[in-house]
Amino acid sequence: MSLHTGQYPVPDSPEATIKASTDANLMSSDGFPAPLVSTVIPTFRRGDMVSRAVQTVLAQHYPNLEVIVVDDNVESAEQRRVRDALAPFGDRVTFVSNERSKGACGARNTGILHARGELIAFLDDDDLWLPGKLSAQVALLQQHEFVAALCHYIDIDVAFGHACHCRPSLPVLTREQALRGECPTSTSLAVVRREVLIKAGLFDETLPSFQDFDMWLRCLAFGDFGYVGMPLVEFVQHAGDRTSVNIGRRLAGLAAIERKWGAAMSAQGNFAAFKRRVHVDVLIASGRAALDGRYFEALGHFRRAALLDRLSVRSAFWLAIGVLGPRLGRALYRQLLRVRRVETVKAVMFDPARLESPHARSASR
Repeated sequence: MSLHTGQYPVPDSPEATIKASTDANLMSSDGFPAPLVSTVIPTFRRGDMVSRAVQTVLAQHYPNLEVIVVDDNVESAEQRRVRDALAPFGDRVTFVSNERSKGACGARNTGILHARGELIAFLDDDDLWLPGKLSAQVALLQQHEFVAALCHYIDIDVAFGHACHCRPSLPVLTREQALRGECPTSTSLAVVRREVLIKAGLFDETLPSFQDFDMWLRCLAFGDFGYVGMPLVEFVQHAGDRTSVNIGRRLAGLAAIERKWGAAMSAQGNFAAFKRRVHVDVLIASGRAALDGRYFEALGHFRRAALLDRLSVRSAFWLAIGVLGPRLGRALYRQLLRVRRVETVKAVMFDPARLESPHARSASR
């Protein structure tokens, strides 16, 4: 996905703005209640994070939703941690075990098949939603014939201690754009019509990564995806296990995508450039994740990225950060944000009080 950041006004309270502008659209044209939105949250070894994700769903202004947490753990201790984390929410949350192949895709498919809603929203257990997300996305789907609604997001780098507003290059995602390599950063951005997910064949459980890219390419055969023009998801880059920093899994997924979609993508654009960009991205992400505590590993990742990307400005910058080390490298990074006037925002993660709502408070009792 092509992203750019810059200076433009962000409301002090985007969730309040969206609620005011979309409440009138939460009834269908024939007067029936707003469509049920089923939120599917797969979780694996993140019993300490999943309750936070659930809280951001229950804090939504949207009135008609169900929350399904799919436990992908096999160890009894981890399963118990998840159950304990969800216990305070009571019957507001449906808990199911993954009934299909182990992994996020099997868990998502289990959730889709258990869902009662005509719309399916996805949330990774380490990401967060802002309270106006579902209201805005349902309104967009009611007003247009999109098969899915996406949104801008806030990229949170825990190690570097900042949050940036990221947005797509265009307000609509077409299949042609996706075949040229544009893809939403995370499933946490998406609300999809359930019938489209079923017709598209659910997530491919054999893929080691890029499962969402493959799924969206199949869904886009049924119509376009539309974007809500505000940041409504917090995408958290933390030090724990993430596919985005697992080089082996990422490259294995890329090879599978080449076998499955390489010909179609080559017909639309430069697939070799796409592969190089993905490889560089995962090396830089892995370097950033390793910068604390594994300095020489991080430096190796940055060096490989610079060689692969022919010492582009971006890869050279990250190599410089690697050479400088964690403290001076982060100082250089913060200085660059100021020089480029990159828009930084206040994130829910750094201000938990913003999650407070009647739904969230009652769920936590």
